[in-house]
Amino acid sequence: MANLNIRSQPTPKQRRLILAGLFASIFTFGTAFGGLVPWMALVLEGRGTASIWIGLVAAANSIGVAVAAPFVARVVRRFGTAPCMLASALVTLITIVLLPVYTSVPAWFALRLIGGVASAAPWIVSETWINLVAGETHRNRIFAMYGAIIAVGFATGPIILTLAGTEGPAAISCFIGLSIASSAPIILLKRFMPPLDDEPDHNVLGVFRAVPALLAAAFLSGALDAALFSFLPLWGLQTGLDRQYALTLLSIFIAGNILLQFPLGWLADHIGPRRVMLGCSFLCLLGPVSVMFSLGQPVLLAALFFLWGGSVWGAYTVALAAMGRYFTGSALAVANAAFVMVYTLANVVGPPLAGLAFDTWRPHGLMILSLGVAVIFALIAPWPIRIAERAER
Repeated sequence: MANLNIRSQPTPKQRRLILAGLFASIFTFGTAFGGLVPWMALVLEGRGTASIWIGLVAAANSIGVAVAAPFVARVVRRFGTAPCMLASALVTLITIVLLPVYTSVPAWFALRLIGGVASAAPWIVSETWINLVAGETHRNRIFAMYGAIIAVGFATGPIILTLAGTEGPAAISCFIGLSIASSAPIILLKRFMPPLDDEPDHNVLGVFRAVPALLAAAFLSGALDAALFSFLPLWGLQTGLDRQYALTLLSIFIAGNILLQFPLGWLADHIGPRRVMLGCSFLCLLGPVSVMFSLGQPVLLAALFFLWGGSVWGAYTVALAAMGRYFTGSALAVANAAFVMVYTLANVVGPPLAGLAFDTWRPHGLMILSLGVAVIFALIAPWPIRIAERAER
């Protein structure tokens, strides 16, 4: 992917304005996404849809991102950053508005696929934009805030769903409104949007050789995020939990994402990201195993989901901040692109595999899959991080 640069560096006041606007947009988008995914899963489950199809619908958005990502640089260079961002937001909104109109499984898959294609440009541009304006001094704190804000949005979505319910138009109306709100900061910030540079692409494969442990963290977070958002409420119903508590567990899982970000970031600053990532890998192994043996103990179950959620998203935040530690300049843009690619791939494969596991090993197939992903992460996390400059060779 070509490098993104800001032609003139923003002033400190402009930097704060850009980050505030991006964080506001990310929060509202995350809230809509966090509620929309379980809403679709519960609606489809209520219609008697097979779990594998529920997983495919959940994965459709990420498939769209993966398909569109290689073309984002060319399209933005051709039409401009602001027009592409705004057009993408409009298309994404239309696909959400049409969900209650066209209700068949193929229609929902197609709408989510189109929505994913449209959301690729805002995702890639926004994350690279944050990297460009963060600066070295405050990069870790900014990315800790970035991860926490996304997690807050994801946690708020299911809470809205518990209040609005899955029946009737209330929930989908809320998510449509949030999608509209997420575009407002982008409109206000369009004069600060970074143009796409004309430099040639760097070698993305080098990033995989240089930082496999960081990309493994992206895969862990992407796979478990997508799988748990789609199937955790259904897992709760299968194990005898009531619907509201099953949704509450999803919010508790993401609450761990939020509240443990800054403690884990502090630890990473003092003992290094490698040790924190190894600790997260241990908790990710322990989480699903402990959960299966804690049914019938709601307080303990909530505590386990809190710690598990913190370890999953903590690995993501530490790895994303470490990208800025090991890469600079154009290599950082390539590293961010590789991170998004791996996360998106995990989003694609996570829900279908979760649906298959859910049907094969009822009621704990979701936990078995989560354990398998954690094992992969635990095996790769100790791999050495090579010299960052090798990523550009």
